[in-house]
Amino acid sequence: MNTQTQNAPIVTLQLHWLDQFQLYLQEDHRKVTRRQLSAKSIKLAVQHVRVFGLWYEAKFSQAFEPNLITNYDLQLYRKDSLDLERVKAATWNSRHWALGLLCSWLSLSTLMEDLEQKAQVRASTKHRALTDDEYHRLIHTIEQDPRRALTAFECQTAIRNRAAVMLMLAALRVEEASLVTAGDVTINERSGNVLVRNGKGSKERTVPLHLIARQALASYLDLQPTSATLLNLSTRTLQRIVSELGQRIGVPDLTPHWLRYTHAKRLEANGTPIEAIRDILGHESIETTRRYLRSSMEDLQSAVEGVM
Repeated sequence: MNTQTQNAPIVTLQLHWLDQFQLYLQEDHRKVTRRQLSAKSIKLAVQHVRVFGLWYEAKFSQAFEPNLITNYDLQLYRKDSLDLERVKAATWNSRHWALGLLCSWLSLSTLMEDLEQKAQVRASTKHRALTDDEYHRLIHTIEQDPRRALTAFECQTAIRNRAAVMLMLAALRVEEASLVTAGDVTINERSGNVLVRNGKGSKERTVPLHLIARQALASYLDLQPTSATLLNLSTRTLQRIVSELGQRIGVPDLTPHWLRYTHAKRLEANGTPIEAIRDILGHESIETTRRYLRSSMEDLQSAVEGVM
């Protein structure tokens, strides 16, 4: 018998368990998380898990049985992905997300303990704006969520979360967004704004809202929220909503501050005077705004690539 044949890895990945996993994502995952994954997300998760199964069979020369995977297997897969395959941080983080879904399906979520994501290399995570593609994916996702909802409660939650994200994308700090009341929001036919009553340094300012933000807030106001604050959410809950949204759009490190900074950078790119950006952000000094808008490492890398 040929020695090379003897040592060849066994690749017998059975598709039936992949079908079962896909069915779980399509029908049962929502019951656990109260969120329906998009068809694109389901396809990506299935592909990542399929690749993991193929790696498993090649690595251990045995058929892949999902119920028998261990935390060690996942840790070894992480090491091979980053050290041998040398995938980008974003790719590993996407694989990490899919493995989490796999473990959820298996009711073995503890297998994900200590399985770390990979921090993306950047000069500062504080000064990180969404790229155009990331920004469009974010808006697309929060616009579709109410239409994906299967119950009235899920729909109302999606509408509320969309309004919350658009407030932070309008350059409100997460603390400021949590304190906005219904009376602070003004929506007109072609304009609108939100009054920030107690900004940083106890400063008050009026922040203009663009069309998409006005539509999001108008939809939520139509629900007639009666709480003391508009959203009735803590800053921690808002941070969690943004973090979960980041996972869904492929930006796992997403924070409320990134949303605020993204709006500032998009204003700058649109030619908005720095004095106006200062007023929208609520900065006391124009120098603070200049430092705030300083180019990130991503901006510098893009500029360098552009001269090749």
